[in-house]
Amino acid sequence: MEGPQRCAFHLLLQSAEQDSSQEQHGPVEEILTLEEAANLYTASSSERPLVAVTSTHWEVVTKTVEQAAQESTSAAASTTSTATESDAPQQTGVQLDEYLKDLLNWQRPLASDGHWPRYEDYADRDYDPNRWEAFKLEDGYYKSGTKRLPSDEADALKIDSPYPDYRSEQWKRRWKGDFVPCEGPRGIELTDSIEDSVRVYPGVPPNFPKPLVGSSAAIGLADNICVDRLQRYGPYGYNPLLRFPISIVDWDNVDWGELQNKCLGRNKERFAPHARVRPAMKPDFANQDPVDETLHEEIRREEPDPPEGEPQYEPRTAVLIRTWEGYDYSQNDVLAIRAMVSELALRTGGTYQVFLFVNIKDRGMPIHTSPAAYDHMLAKTVPRELRSIAVLWNEDMVQRMYPLVGDWQVYWHQYMPVQWFAETHPQFDYVWNWEVDVRSIGNHFHLLDRLGDFAAKQPRKYLWERNARFFIPSHHGDDFSAFAKASNAIIAESAAAGNITPVWGPQPFSPLTTPLGPTPPTAESADDFTWGVGEEADFITLLPMWDPIHTFWTMKNKVWNFSPGIAPSFTAEHPTDDGFYHPYLDTMPRRGFINTVTRLSRRLLRAMHAENRAGRTTQAEMWPSTAALHHGLKAVYAPHPVYSGHTWPGRYADLVFNADGGIGGRWGQERDSIYNQDREVNFRDWSWYYHAGFPRVLYRRWMGWRARDAAGEFGGTEWEEGERGPGGRMCLPPMLLHPVKRGDLELV
Repeated sequence: MEGPQRCAFHLLLQSAEQDSSQEQHGPVEEILTLEEAANLYTASSSERPLVAVTSTHWEVVTKTVEQAAQESTSAAASTTSTATESDAPQQTGVQLDEYLKDLLNWQRPLASDGHWPRYEDYADRDYDPNRWEAFKLEDGYYKSGTKRLPSDEADALKIDSPYPDYRSEQWKRRWKGDFVPCEGPRGIELTDSIEDSVRVYPGVPPNFPKPLVGSSAAIGLADNICVDRLQRYGPYGYNPLLRFPISIVDWDNVDWGELQNKCLGRNKERFAPHARVRPAMKPDFANQDPVDETLHEEIRREEPDPPEGEPQYEPRTAVLIRTWEGYDYSQNDVLAIRAMVSELALRTGGTYQVFLFVNIKDRGMPIHTSPAAYDHMLAKTVPRELRSIAVLWNEDMVQRMYPLVGDWQVYWHQYMPVQWFAETHPQFDYVWNWEVDVRSIGNHFHLLDRLGDFAAKQPRKYLWERNARFFIPSHHGDDFSAFAKASNAIIAESAAAGNITPVWGPQPFSPLTTPLGPTPPTAESADDFTWGVGEEADFITLLPMWDPIHTFWTMKNKVWNFSPGIAPSFTAEHPTDDGFYHPYLDTMPRRGFINTVTRLSRRLLRAMHAENRAGRTTQAEMWPSTAALHHGLKAVYAPHPVYSGHTWPGRYADLVFNADGGIGGRWGQERDSIYNQDREVNFRDWSWYYHAGFPRVLYRRWMGWRARDAAGEFGGTEWEEGERGPGGRMCLPPMLLHPVKRGDLELV
């Protein structure tokens, strides 16, 4: 979700006085007004004050990391990898200062030519958000053709089937009912249809780049396969004559909604009675009142769970693909949606169900009171093939549901309609909020299943603190468990020093709040990282969660009514009310995250719904995480593999993305936060970030299209087979790419 940006500037001024009776004061923050900042930035570079970071700051960081690594090594002596960086030996604070000084002494372009941040503004500073642009371009992605695979792997395509063994005794002991295969778009049961199956290569091209942050191993994602575009999308209608002899499907007449419902019917005994009901695809036109807050929960409470120790009903998950009125669906969009329905819903026997969740921007169109208006907008805004899985909504509906909030723009409140969906669709225990410009190179079920499994395994102790830290294998080592132990050691040390107070249980803003989450079973000190292990997460993000209060993140004060009546006010003159502030915001617990592709539990959605009914909320990229924090619900950042178009030194990446202001355990949460507007530019070359350009380039070239980046403009089938090409069609391992916008999908 792209939000409005606001510049905020500060200077670090060393205190001129020293109290002989106390320790030396640390750097003092001087906050400039926007007018002062604007004047400062129009001054010549020689007139501009500079920001200085003392070596003391780096000494604190280094000491903490060294101690944590030593403790981790001791605690995990049996492992082959520790949580120390692998690209350089440990250094003292002074050495780190010199390391940064040397690294930041680079040949900047002489003129910005509209580039932001301006190169010249950082010539004499202690940090430079543009430095990564001069790192070596990573060309290994473009040497990943199928012809570069070992001959035995290139000729050994295999069906990709990362699904559980539904017929195993282990599965049957855990879950009720029998798995029944479902039909696909060709009218054949998918377990018997080679034509409907994605095939992959058993291996990865030699020297394929490693992720910059996260890893496949960390979350259990397959890292020993790759797939080209023909195998990935062939079953779903991409160039059928090139893949192998395959039946031609009349895709316009495929009823994806009916296929999903028939699949659910075949497998109904696996799911609780309320979860077997076909989902409502249209509103109850006769009911003009807001959603009954108790009806659906009463239905669920009337159904007793099977006794403990006996097979249980499987939970169901809805996947909402967000689109909007006026969106121009490309053929590539449709290929990706077909893959999602097939891989998530049909091949799991109904464990998932996929919906197209369409925002009708015309609030004057009575889609929730008039069947004719609803049908008109459905036909107008959604391709014929996808209409049977589409659910329409608009801002008027959420305003009627949450009248006390005072603002209902989807730009700020993307989760309000998700809460409405959960209230009107009690079949689902979880909801994935998905974006249409996301592409999963690997199997969608495998990805979401591994993310959920990783999240369930995480202990609650220090979880909120660990959630803020990026796992950088080139610096921390490949072993995520060792990295987690080292992170725990840093958190414990910082807590013992009185620098931080780890979260333990609900953190309600008001003592009048009744948390919906559990009370910790023991004191924090008595817990040996066991509470929460095996507990499904209420909230899963794909980037860290962090406390924004001490950062310059532009969204941090977009908070409504946690102090009654105190909220931003959007007007024509101030459409984003960037100057909004109130002192209570300095103490209100909250957590931010970037990108709303997330999984939410029904329990969390109920908490968010109740808060919104009372008028309380925050901007979307704080809302689920803040509600989870207040109510004591389990929230997890899952470190999936994220790649970069440049080769970053691991040590530098850690200093940039895990900057902590010299306070252990406060990664990304102080004045040097990576989420500050100018520092955020470091994400531009990532494969997963809302304003990144790299995903577009990588995806276009993988699809066989030309693309332009710093290395030039190239791509296409001739390039693939040429001397400088990748050696055949590019073969990528499972990864997520975002954003891949509509304009990136044209054959130009």
